[in-house]
Amino acid sequence: MRILIVAATQREVSRLVNELSFVHQIDTFYQSYNFYNLHIDVLLTGHGGIFTAYHLTRALNMINYDLAINIGLAGSFDHFLEQGFVVNVIQDQFADIGVIQKDKFYTLAEEELMNENQFPFVEGKMHSLGNFELDEIESLIPVKGITLNTLHSDPKWINMLREKFDPEIETMTGAAFFYVCLREKIPFLQIRSISNFVEIRRIENWNIPAAIDSLSNTMVNILNELKLD
Repeated sequence: MRILIVAATQREVSRLVNELSFVHQIDTFYQSYNFYNLHIDVLLTGHGGIFTAYHLTRALNMINYDLAINIGLAGSFDHFLEQGFVVNVIQDQFADIGVIQKDKFYTLAEEELMNENQFPFVEGKMHSLGNFELDEIESLIPVKGITLNTLHSDPKWINMLREKFDPEIETMTGAAFFYVCLREKIPFLQIRSISNFVEIRRIENWNIPAAIDSLSNTMVNILNELKLD
């Protein structure tokens, strides 16, 4: 089985790759590993949808994968999702592609610039394809995500995002990953670990080490299940 793991930064995969056996460098920020009988490639895309879409599409056209997994940190809109919680993103959408008029944000569909039900969208949202009957995935909290190229700390915009999209987490890459995988018809998962709450930006309140530890442990559990198939 060949798996592509996609992350924005090296930090988000730093602990995980220590559990893998390095094979070779495919390209810049693109490396190949083994984990028992699994062939695992790790692709780093950088933050932002355009970078994710480009690097992921290029990788999928270079190599045929059985599964792609997007991993990384996320901000939580819900204090029930505490720092260090790992979640399974089952729905994602672009939350900053649209039009701003009189301090209000309107999506492309609302401005009739896009059909909200044109594949891969359903009412402007994209959905994952399932959990692949993995116990570790079943144990994770399923969440709805939004993706933005610009993260906001202004309470006014945070409230707007809550009211308009009713999200549970935010990332800078998730919806781009969903879009490419759905269009390229490749099975995929998006696994995120909560590092912070979406609020006025106070990095000193973030817990990145705990989030990375729990994310890495979850991913090792998932790979251990996959290697048995």
